[in-house]
Amino acid sequence: MGNVGARLDKTRLTELERRTKKKFSRDELEEWYTVFHENYPSDQYPDGMPKSTFVDENLEAHGGDQALWDYLFKRISDNKDSISFDDFIDHMAIGTRGTSEEKLQWTFRFYDRDGNGYIDRHEMLTTFQSIFKMVEAVELAQQMPTDQNTPEKRVKCIFDKMDLDQDRKLSMEEFVEGCKADNTIMEVMSLLR
Repeated sequence: MGNVGARLDKTRLTELERRTKKKFSRDELEEWYTVFHENYPSDQYPDGMPKSTFVDENLEAHGGDQALWDYLFKRISDNKDSISFDDFIDHMAIGTRGTSEEKLQWTFRFYDRDGNGYIDRHEMLTTFQSIFKMVEAVELAQQMPTDQNTPEKRVKCIFDKMDLDQDRKLSMEEFVEGCKADNTIMEVMSLLR
């Protein structure tokens, strides 16, 4: 069955350590590699985890809508059809071992859908509308104050707090500093890791 039991050679391990900024030990990288290839053996999935599998597994586990998982897939993968082991381990390095600053910077880039270096209300609202459909977000929204318990209200609250120069967009600096100051934002943001 494909790469089950496959091992990484020393050169490849060194490359993965460099890619992940040594967030994982060599043993952990070997373990992740084995698990990834047990689930997506190369004889059946030569390019890694298929997009449809990623979307279906996340919809089943977390809910939300297909647009959210399609978009997250695009943000993780360097390939339009699948997630390679390199894509997977890069994402895991930030999501599980990244500093809060790295996680917030990744989250900023996730919300900055057009890649212009700013998040506008429409970009955040589009993403929050999908996130609020997730099972975990529905539960979290029920605990939020009533002035923040819908995507529209939450986006308004975030921009009111974070858009310090009132230019109707958030820079990376405004976003990161604003998130650090608001625990509820951090909880909602963490749902995508």
